[in-house]
Amino acid sequence: MEFRELKRKKERGVSNEEFMDKSKEFFVDAESIVVVGVDQNGIISTFYTQSTSLGAIGMMEVAKSQLIDEMEV
Repeated sequence: MEFRELKRKKERGVSNEEFMDKSKEFFVDAESIVVVGVDQNGIISTFYTQSTSLGAIGMMEVAKSQLIDEMEV
């Protein structure tokens, strides 16, 4: 594991690689998946398995709502 990943693991308790590995296990039977990431230059990339962008937008709205709910607790 390179230095950047070790730093992430120390700060967040998990490296990106570990997070993605655990996510693969959880989503192996998922109908749809949306992934959003920010690279070291601040560029945001989005990948999704939905057949339409509208479906991916709906999934992101649900994720946004769930995150807001978690913040309120």
